[in-house]
Amino acid sequence: MADSERQYQEKFKQLMEERRKWDEEKATIEKIAASASPIVKLNVGGEAMTTSRATLTLDEGSLLATMFSGKWDNKLMKDTDGCIFLDYDPVLFKFLLNQLRAWSDLSVKRVFRLPVGSEQSFLELVRLLKFNERFIDSKQSTITSVAKVVQSEEESERFGTVSSSTVQLTNDNRTCKTTVDSNWQYLLGTLTYSTGKHRIRLKLEFGRTNILMGICSQNKPPTGPQFYDKPTTHGWFIHGYMMKNGQGSHPGWPQVAVNDILELTINCDERSLSILNENSRAQNNMQPGLSGGIKGNKK
Repeated sequence: MADSERQYQEKFKQLMEERRKWDEEKATIEKIAASASPIVKLNVGGEAMTTSRATLTLDEGSLLATMFSGKWDNKLMKDTDGCIFLDYDPVLFKFLLNQLRAWSDLSVKRVFRLPVGSEQSFLELVRLLKFNERFIDSKQSTITSVAKVVQSEEESERFGTVSSSTVQLTNDNRTCKTTVDSNWQYLLGTLTYSTGKHRIRLKLEFGRTNILMGICSQNKPPTGPQFYDKPTTHGWFIHGYMMKNGQGSHPGWPQVAVNDILELTINCDERSLSILNENSRAQNNMQPGLSGGIKGNKK
């Protein structure tokens, strides 16, 4: 009986010691977290980003939540400006970060939207950062790309000329579908615009190919598999790249996600072109050098 009592006392002391250490560690972590800056400056693959610690720690089980709990700030790699360096694709990380920001609104459903054309790479990043699988919608995996003319001020606007048999037109030529292919194809609208202001709304239902949405000159329509780098083609790739007068640049236009609706505005009188993502409210504009009429086009 005495031996059992001693064993019980020793076990109790051991448990109390473990509890004391746990309480001390918890207090230390809470103290560090309380003193940590609520604003975090990042260098993601060479691109500067600023966000809140609360945004980065939304999913408590994720790697980001662990890294930015405040406990590891002194251990994280920093650049010469003191920004925490993360060696990830900046375009994909920014796409992820914008969704985490939206999740701070409790009315927003916490399911990752996938960037069209980079679905697999984005999912790999999400899983690398150990986000909960419940935030991933497996139904979004795709093998084709679909774009649909949702609404146009020109009631007769449709998809028209196609450059490849891999592009299929349905729904009275208001929906186009292309199978994933290593070669580029182009698809033109049916109308030519030379005066006035015209708006066309397009919805990207799903896909993983990169798509260019924009215009080309009627006098010099696109030709060849790499029509997009011709000086008469102008527009925006859904990966965030802009083409103007045959030259590419990265204007900060964010990637487009599945089911986003884009409004393309062609202002012939001001010779300007603009694009608006109705879901994210991201927008961009340009003044391309064009002569003659303009036709809408899509990769």
